[in-house]
Amino acid sequence: MLRLTAAFFGIVLLAACGDPLSDFDRLSDLDIPQTGSSAQALPGQAEIDREGFFGTSAARGNAPQAAAPAPRRGLGGLLGLFSGGSNSVPAGDGPDAREVAFGTVLPHGEIARVCAAKGKPLGQLVEAARARGFALHDSAPGATGARTFYITGFSDGCPRQLTAGAAMLSDASSYESYRFGPAAGTLPRAATDAAYDRVKSGVCRVGVGAPCGRKIGKLDASTFFVTAYTGRPGDGRWSEYLIHDGAVMAAALKSAN
Repeated sequence: MLRLTAAFFGIVLLAACGDPLSDFDRLSDLDIPQTGSSAQALPGQAEIDREGFFGTSAARGNAPQAAAPAPRRGLGGLLGLFSGGSNSVPAGDGPDAREVAFGTVLPHGEIARVCAAKGKPLGQLVEAARARGFALHDSAPGATGARTFYITGFSDGCPRQLTAGAAMLSDASSYESYRFGPAAGTLPRAATDAAYDRVKSGVCRVGVGAPCGRKIGKLDASTFFVTAYTGRPGDGRWSEYLIHDGAVMAAALKSAN
C-alpha cells in the first residue's frame, strides 16, 4: 500500500513540474516594434548660395536634430542590457548625437561625439571654460587652415569635435554683453539664441528681451558658447554651439553678410 501511495504522489509531482514558463510568451513570439528618426543637418554651402543664410533653417532658429539609434530586436537586444554591449556610449538627441571615429574630419557647422578619442592626445589646450571641467583643444596649433577642435569635460567621457580655422569659448556674461548691447539689433539670431533664452528664463526668471541680472554668475558656472570660424578670408560665416549643464543644447550657422 505504501508503495502505491508513493507512486501516486510521484506522478502528481511530475505533472505539476511540467513547464513553469508555459503561461508566458516567448521572446521569439513577441512582435517588438522598431522606431527611428532621420537626421536633419545644418544647411550646406549650396543651400546658403541658393537661398541666402537668412532663408535657411539655421537662421530661422531650427536646431539640427540627429537620429537616435533604433532598439535591437529579440533576445540579443535583451541580453545586451546585461552584457554591456560595445564600448560606444548611448547617444542623446542633441546636435552632438552622432558618434564618429577618431580622426574623422567633419564639415564646418557640424559637431559630433568621438568616444574613441578617450585617452588620446587632443592637441594644445586653447582655454578652459568657466563651467567647471570643460576645455577647448586645438589639434594642430599654429595651423592657419581648418582643422579639428575638441571640447572635453562631458559626463560620458567622450570629447566633442568640430572643424574650424579658429575657435573660442564665451561664457554667459560675455554673450549678454553684446546680445543686449548697443549693436544687438544688427546681430543675427538663430537656434542658439532661442535655446539660450529658454535656459535664461529657467535660471534667471526673466523674459526674452531682458538680461539675466543678478543670477548671471549661476549661468556662467553652467553655460557657455563655442564659436567656430571657417578661417577662410572674406567668409563672414561662423558656427555656434550652446552647452548648458553638460549638454549640447543647440547648434547654428550665423553670417555677418
